[in-house]
Amino acid sequence: MVAPASKIFLKRAGVLWLSLLALSACQRYEWVHPTKSLEQFGREKFACEERASRLYPVTPVTTVQGGGYIYDDFRRCRRHFDGFGMCYAQPPIYVPPTYSTRDLNETPRNQAVESCLFSKGYQLVPAK
Repeated sequence: MVAPASKIFLKRAGVLWLSLLALSACQRYEWVHPTKSLEQFGREKFACEERASRLYPVTPVTTVQGGGYIYDDFRRCRRHFDGFGMCYAQPPIYVPPTYSTRDLNETPRNQAVESCLFSKGYQLVPAK
């Protein structure tokens, strides 16, 4: 059996661990090279992005999120003082589908840029 003080310690440790995990998800990273300047990085990154854009051009894809439907369940009833009620309904409402567009090649293009920069000796490190 765990002592009450140990339970409190374990709970606090768990909360601390979860907090650190959540904060690490927000961590920013930057590219560094031991011998190259920021200007060189800019040129090399631009060259990597151009190459990746030729390999993986922007390919927009439109997707439907939820089909269109008719909402026909809006009725209201009121009871009068004499005990009789009166009900009325609104006309059906058409709710159209929602569309979203995304770039099918965004992930492989970003991976190609990263791979190119790694091949040139750059490292991705946590920002200071």
